[in-house]
Amino acid sequence: MGIWAWVAGIIAGVAIIFLVAYGDDDRTFAGRDREGLSERNAQSLEAAPVSVGTDVTLDIAVADSVTPPEVKSSLEQVQQLLATAAGQEGDEAKTTLQQAQETLGGAIDATNDVIGDTSNDATKYRLLTLVHLLERIETVIQTRLEQL
Repeated sequence: MGIWAWVAGIIAGVAIIFLVAYGDDDRTFAGRDREGLSERNAQSLEAAPVSVGTDVTLDIAVADSVTPPEVKSSLEQVQQLLATAAGQEGDEAKTTLQQAQETLGGAIDATNDVIGDTSNDATKYRLLTLVHLLERIETVIQTRLEQL
């Protein structure tokens, strides 16, 4: 073996020892960088309010980990109002649906406020998807109101 092979081997050994000792600098690929990597496709829920119904779609929105707690309580109230309206007829159903629509509008506004407060792009995107989904539910409720 030549002298250069010995020099290269020693440098490589020192580099390996250095990387093992100081390589990660206590940094990991986690937290904000990793938050949105394993999430479901955002487009999969676009047609959900019409195809599976508002009650199932609201269940999905309430169960989503990105949904803020204050919005979850509003969405649960909307679920109750929609269930109540399903058993009513005429003006009673119309009044209940209007209350559900107003509560849902408040939930959309609250979610938009949270979007403005977050700096995490992945969370912001998921919240925007949630707002879009809630707006679709609001459209379904408006369609029901027009049919009464």
